[in-house]
Amino acid sequence: MRDTAEHRIGTSGRHTPQAQATPADRLSQALARARSGRGGVVELVGEPGIGKTQALTELTRLARVAGIPIAAGRCTEVTPDSPLTLAAAVTGATGSPGELADALRQAADPAGLLVAVDDFHWAGEDSVRLVRALTQTALDVGLLVVIALRPTQTHTGLLAVLADGRDVGVVERVEVGPLTLPESARLLGCSIKDPQVRRLHERAEGNPRYLLALAAPRGAAATALLGEKASLGPDATRVLEAAAVLGGSVDVAGVAEVAGLPRERACAATSVLVRRDLLRPSDRPREYVFRHPVLHTLYYDDIDICWRAAAHRRARTLLLSRGAPHSVVAPHVERAPQGSDEDLTVLAGAAQEAMAGTPAQAVHWLRVALDLAPAGARARNELASALVGALLASGQPTASSVLLHQILRSDPPLSWEARAHALVPGALAECLLGRAREGGSLIAAALAEAPEDPPAVLVRLAVVQGVLASLEGVALTPGVADVALRVARVHGDRLGEMGVLSVRAFGAGGGAASAADLSAAAAIADAAADPDLAADPECLVMLASAESYSGRYRDARRHAARGVTVIRRSGGRHLLPLLYNTLSNSCRRLGELDAAQEAAAEAARIAEQMGAWRLHGLALALRSLSLAWLLPQGDREPVDLAEQAAAILPPGSSTWSATAGLALAQAALAGGDPRRAVTVILDFGGGPGLDDIPDVLRPWSYELLAAASGRADLPLAEWASRAAAVVDRMGVPYLRPYAVSARAHLLRSRNDLAGATALFREAAALFHTAGLAFSQAVALAEAARCQPGAGRADLALAREVARRCGAGRALAEYRTRPSVTEVTHPMLSVLTRREQEIASMAGTGRKTKDISNSLAISPRTVDVHLTRIYRKLNIATRAELARLMASIA
Repeated sequence: MRDTAEHRIGTSGRHTPQAQATPADRLSQALARARSGRGGVVELVGEPGIGKTQALTELTRLARVAGIPIAAGRCTEVTPDSPLTLAAAVTGATGSPGELADALRQAADPAGLLVAVDDFHWAGEDSVRLVRALTQTALDVGLLVVIALRPTQTHTGLLAVLADGRDVGVVERVEVGPLTLPESARLLGCSIKDPQVRRLHERAEGNPRYLLALAAPRGAAATALLGEKASLGPDATRVLEAAAVLGGSVDVAGVAEVAGLPRERACAATSVLVRRDLLRPSDRPREYVFRHPVLHTLYYDDIDICWRAAAHRRARTLLLSRGAPHSVVAPHVERAPQGSDEDLTVLAGAAQEAMAGTPAQAVHWLRVALDLAPAGARARNELASALVGALLASGQPTASSVLLHQILRSDPPLSWEARAHALVPGALAECLLGRAREGGSLIAAALAEAPEDPPAVLVRLAVVQGVLASLEGVALTPGVADVALRVARVHGDRLGEMGVLSVRAFGAGGGAASAADLSAAAAIADAAADPDLAADPECLVMLASAESYSGRYRDARRHAARGVTVIRRSGGRHLLPLLYNTLSNSCRRLGELDAAQEAAAEAARIAEQMGAWRLHGLALALRSLSLAWLLPQGDREPVDLAEQAAAILPPGSSTWSATAGLALAQAALAGGDPRRAVTVILDFGGGPGLDDIPDVLRPWSYELLAAASGRADLPLAEWASRAAAVVDRMGVPYLRPYAVSARAHLLRSRNDLAGATALFREAAALFHTAGLAFSQAVALAEAARCQPGAGRADLALAREVARRCGAGRALAEYRTRPSVTEVTHPMLSVLTRREQEIASMAGTGRKTKDISNSLAISPRTVDVHLTRIYRKLNIATRAELARLMASIA
């Protein structure tokens, strides 16, 4: 018997074993009690194949070793009262069940007696009376009766007798439970770390016979399970095979149709199968399922292949007549295809149903349909167009792109509408693969050839073009948004209307002209149900992108987060990196830095899995932008991530390159290398005009240039003026604080601390109005640094806002790294900004190594600066510097 220390067991009756006792322990204890003259009845229960027979075999071995007489037998459907024959053979007595029970008691005295009967669920009425007679009084002799049975096949009379026996403490119930994972591994002779072991264990539900049958479909366990079918009559066999063909939950009328039997005979055969426990009643009234999926698999594979194919055709016809979903009918079409138009309709319908939740299954059905569709048939083009979208939704953009180009080269050429349907997902696939401009060109060409009265698919073409424009700067076709909006409204396409309004708002530049369109689009999205949004996720992506572009970060965050939830439920993956990146950018702007870096990390993971490397690079850049403020100064991760992003998105390779460059510049600036920050921005921007950086990012870029130039003692007047010019030209309110902050950096470089303080405070107020919390905190901290000894209120507010953003450590550095302006004094005006910074640190007693670590420069560079400081201030030692700094503090 198995050593099943982890088995789940049931306990009942007068003998209560220890909590951790196994079935083996329970039976052994019962045998020991019988040897001491205290017998009993044990009801050994469990599912078929769970190990009851093995348990009885081990128990008889123990009894034999102990010298206890044994009487072992088995009930069958043909010999239900074999226990009486067994009792008579052991005792030599005859008579009624009650008389045989008395004879068994006498036979057990004094040597004891083990009576073990397997498959007692087949027991007849006389066998049940024998058990009743044995359980009516306590067994005060060494008689142990163990009956093994399947509860689901045991008739109610026997169950009642055993329940009564448990109530009076004469019957003990021992349940043989499933194997644990380690036990399954031992049974298979494999390591528990083998993933195949876990998969087989879960499929078998811990049942050893099913486990062995799954591991060896032609082995002894599988043969034993097939043997349960071998003794069936012809009708029961046909009904069982029909149930295997239908699969799932079946009813009598259905199996009769598929089996080709009259309903009355099918009903009688089903009763036999239920009695044999091959089929069991399902949760649905008058329907049945296989006892275990393993039986379904084994019996299906055992069916004659010719009869099986014909049965699948009958099942297909039956299910279509019942109005079953195409996804239920499609497996029968696949297993017995004829290539008819009806078959193709079923497979295409199944693919459409699967797209909402399992696009990989949609790919499968469409490929089956394409294999069946005759060459040159119009249906092939429609199926191939649908397959482009299914491949993309299942996370296979490369395969989607390849198929798109095959379709576009088809001869004869596709109709405009068929080509448009393929381009909607195909252009997105091009974008994910870093070829957004190529995808945009294909859409632009299609839009230029659109018929005068365009079909509804024009709306989706316009939306996808907008998505490419918002992501990769693809040009919008003039006037198309207005045409698409009219088409959407004619067709009552509310989600299409939402998407086109978002495109039009984005094309308006994100200013006041786009506000009404964005508000209307958001209202449609908020009123739509999740399943509707899942059917047209590109429209929600476009809305979130347009809102982010327009500075509506709270709305963008809300809609991007909803899009993630909707798409994750529906199974489509291709748009998740886009939504996660929009979510990350919006959260970062709102000061939710931890959520921002988590969203970017998820975008990077999914994009990498799909091979969407540019999106992967963008996600790395966005994560760096958040971590630069979350991690302590000197942590290399933000720089490392930004450098990886810059390698994937080098200057000029994509509009996303700008974000990678800005992330690297910010990481360099935060890490104490302002000169590198300046160089990186100019490199990725294509020069001082920053022509390679999107307009919406230029004000921030110029503000970063001003901050970095100020720390590196470089000219910065140009950056402040350029920032103001861009903001004035765009007229977008949420960008103005960047220009104000850039001007503040300029005034501080000119030692106009009062003017700089006022501008930093103005920038903070504007950031607050725009909802950009962390930018507000940084501006307030900069204002505090412009007020030596008097900026405590600004700094306290800055730290509180930063704390809410999760970036308290970032602004703590403002306190531990004295600002140049905090030590500015007329006597120090002869020093450069870097020399003033080092002088303030050295004047407080900090050692060269500490200063070099804080400023991320070498100790030798610190010493060179100190030499220049001594010469300019006409002093000779660090002690004199300390006295000087103390006198002007």
